[in-house]
Amino acid sequence: MKKAPKRMLIELPTADEIDALALTTPHIEVRKFDFDMKGMKADLNYVPCKGQLVLVISGENGVLLTRKKGGAWSLPSGRIGTSEDPVKAAKRIAKEECGIGLKSVELAGMYDVVWHYSDVSVKRLHLVYAALTDECECVPGEAGGATQAKFFANIPEASSEDEMLACALSDCSEK
Repeated sequence: MKKAPKRMLIELPTADEIDALALTTPHIEVRKFDFDMKGMKADLNYVPCKGQLVLVISGENGVLLTRKKGGAWSLPSGRIGTSEDPVKAAKRIAKEECGIGLKSVELAGMYDVVWHYSDVSVKRLHLVYAALTDECECVPGEAGGATQAKFFANIPEASSEDEMLACALSDCSEK
């Protein structure tokens, strides 16, 4: 019996938005990441989006990392709504996840990411933004405090093993 081809769900900004990113940031090389989800089924029960946003927020006390209960430290991130401007999404995510405001936001990287699940592959553009804040402490975000946020002068070891996190930090180090 012939095996059915795996389906792919592609979530990307509109063609006009991709063209605008390419014209305004010709120096950015798109990095590619593929993740094997080891036979897990995809959970597609979420509001559609046009991409993912990753923030490298620098402040007086270092780089801001977040952690969900029991999870590893990572960079603040979230989905970009289908009709949302990426910079506005960055400010919303910083407020929701970390309870802080941003004083500047600059595009630093673009990642073409594919997660390979047992039933579908999901392809999503990740926009990486270097951001600055004047705020030196985080307050519980609007998301209800399920996420812990903290500034680090040095990135914790467990986090430094994450290839995407390392690339995002590297891409933002020049900004």
